[in-house]
Amino acid sequence: MKLRHWVPLLAGLVTGCAEPLKAPNVVVIVVDTLRSDHVSSYGYARGTTPNIDALAARGRRYTDVHSTAPWTLPSHASLFTGKFPFEHGAEARKDEQGNFHDAWPLAQSETTLAEVLEAEGYETAAFVANAGYVTERTGLDQGFDEFTSKRMKGDQVVAETLEWIDGTDGPFFAFLNLMDAHRKYNVAPQPDAAERGLPPPPEGDMGELLDKLCLAVLGTDQPPPPELVRAAIDAYDLGIANADRAVGELVAQLKLRGLDDDTLYVVVSDHGEYFGEHDLAEHSKDVYEPALRIPLVVVPPHSTEGKVESEPVSIADVPRFVLAELPDKLRRHVPRFPGSGGERGMIAELHFTRSKDMNSPWGPRFDREREVMLANGWKLIVSSDGKNELYHLPTDPGEQRNLFADDPERSAKLVERLHGLMRHGAAKGGAAPRDLTDEERRILAETGYADAPKDEQR
Repeated sequence: MKLRHWVPLLAGLVTGCAEPLKAPNVVVIVVDTLRSDHVSSYGYARGTTPNIDALAARGRRYTDVHSTAPWTLPSHASLFTGKFPFEHGAEARKDEQGNFHDAWPLAQSETTLAEVLEAEGYETAAFVANAGYVTERTGLDQGFDEFTSKRMKGDQVVAETLEWIDGTDGPFFAFLNLMDAHRKYNVAPQPDAAERGLPPPPEGDMGELLDKLCLAVLGTDQPPPPELVRAAIDAYDLGIANADRAVGELVAQLKLRGLDDDTLYVVVSDHGEYFGEHDLAEHSKDVYEPALRIPLVVVPPHSTEGKVESEPVSIADVPRFVLAELPDKLRRHVPRFPGSGGERGMIAELHFTRSKDMNSPWGPRFDREREVMLANGWKLIVSSDGKNELYHLPTDPGEQRNLFADDPERSAKLVERLHGLMRHGAAKGGAAPRDLTDEERRILAETGYADAPKDEQR
């Protein structure tokens, strides 16, 4: 049994205190691959997310949110540590011999939100559908008493979470990762699809559909067929709707158990998805807005009134948002997570892309490292191949007009600020990445990140 050395949660911080501290339960949900402009409460025409919208209606909905990376490992590491990828080092990069490695793990020396809450007396568990990169192999299990990582649909994630919650006897921290909106997309039909403007389930294999989209977008210099893009978006929206249904089921069951009022909810995404924008498909390949701009909803305990927050924030801010809801006396004892506030600015990074794309005919396009600085509506992209970019997002949300050369003074100041923030250089993962097993490679292939083991290839 793990040591619960912060007794104050259960008995009060100081001897003689009349009342013990009331620590809220914490539920953090990542809807994997959810871009914010496909969320109903963010203005999307289709009714993809009624349950997330209902949470937003009684909490804080942040409208200007970015991930720290366009793929799972570094963004989840930022979510757990409050750090940017260059600080926590859980990324893809090349070793000293120039060999590319897909996943350098999070160092055991890093402090995660789960570890902090565990030390404060919380029971902690993670139920993760992304079995490719949110795993023990990548170091993201740190601080969880129970850690389950396997590909499963959202309803199963919720069922296993509730079973665990029913066995807890103190404040709990439950982390859920839902993969319904990630390849291959969960296209199970919605009972009220027509009323919400949702499509019927598309026919055929969703993996093959996305393979066709990638080939049409990345493999040619022609625009992809509109009907192919539409089919992929239809499937994606159904995936979002199924993830949202799982969110609704979790909240409904916590209400039935009398736990809803005393629970802090956070709903966020780790990254978005491309459907042809910037000649890209799926994600993890570049740092444009469709892959970086994500939703974030925070519902404090007992909150009943919704509020829209326009301040720029990052997925790295989640730990400090969570800890801000702890009782004041308790919060004095926990480490501070830096997040992206104040002078730190907003940073995102991409070091190359996944191995499947690196080894593809279009691999040379992505054999580069990209660093992003976001400040006052401006977005700077510094690229290792010299193809730097600057966009003014309020007037150019689609990032169509590169102003880097046209505004050299602003570009130079942002480059200086970016390099100043990153002056300590890239962190080093706590352990060298190891070779994948055939099972791990099979899982990565299923999610579109790697080629299947040779004995499974046809």
